[in-house]
Amino acid sequence: MEHSRFLAGLILAILLPQVSPFQIPVEELEDRVFVNCNTSITWVEGTMGTLSLNNTRMDLGKRILDPRGMYRCSGTDTKDKKLSTVQVYYRMCQNCVDLNLATLAGIIITDVIATLLLALGVYCFAGHDTGRLSGAADTQALLRNDQVYQPLRDRDDAQYSRLGGNWPRNK
Repeated sequence: MEHSRFLAGLILAILLPQVSPFQIPVEELEDRVFVNCNTSITWVEGTMGTLSLNNTRMDLGKRILDPRGMYRCSGTDTKDKKLSTVQVYYRMCQNCVDLNLATLAGIIITDVIATLLLALGVYCFAGHDTGRLSGAADTQALLRNDQVYQPLRDRDDAQYSRLGGNWPRNK
């Protein structure tokens, strides 16, 4: 069992350097992003850059604009028939959220459900009287003798005549 693991590790150690492709360097100069290749570089998907220096260097633009995409290098001087691909993904905005259709739909549905639950809570707590009133409370006479208005007390005509005159004082 131990010999088979050792043998598998030895085979992987021999084959892995032969299978590994070459690396494509991605450089940042000032505020721009460049992809370099010794022979020629090909755009696969994403941000279409500007080729320069005999199709060996591609300018992807400013890094603040979040360049991203896949680029293929067709070989180097020593490995002519090898192809290698690099994926570039810049995200300069640290507090940004990618808002796709599913996220937007989830936010809207959650907002509608929360609003309906809030309306239901307000209706349940404030929509009904808390107790039943007796029938006698509805027919209670507020004024005697079916009077429409309550009679006013006698008053003095002088302005401020009884202002605080006979009121008891709390000490």
